[in-house]
Amino acid sequence: MADTPGVWMRLVTAGVTATSEATFPDSDTGAPDWRSTEMVPRTLEYLEELPPRQRRLVQALFVFVELAAIFLLLRGRRFSRLPVPVRTEAIRRWRASRYLVGRILGDSLKATATMMYLSHPRALEWMGEYRACERPLDRIRLPVRPDALEPRDGGEA
Repeated sequence: MADTPGVWMRLVTAGVTATSEATFPDSDTGAPDWRSTEMVPRTLEYLEELPPRQRRLVQALFVFVELAAIFLLLRGRRFSRLPVPVRTEAIRRWRASRYLVGRILGDSLKATATMMYLSHPRALEWMGEYRACERPLDRIRLPVRPDALEPRDGGEA
């Protein structure tokens, strides 16, 4: 029988999922979304790689936003139970807050989500990321452009 996650990890997962969906929702521009970049499982895997103290701190961030949204947004609902546009706007407002605590909350959520999003090959490919040389030890395979460092206009570098 598989281990069932406890209350703490269910709250962490709900907070990660809600944040991921709010920061990188479905898009009609062709950009990969939070699901196609596997943000939730990859974030949880990343958390397992952190030293215990830092892991608890980042987990506490997601638990806090999941539960504190009830009071912070005055909606009476957990963060994951709010509509995606409301969550997206909440993160934007927190990031622009005149209060340091609000900015720290918003920036921490956005930074963690962005780090996970931009470390996925689909997001890198969509942005046109490439390497200037082969990197055989890198798990992420990207196109190689050997002339990437050459001047494009014929001038000197």
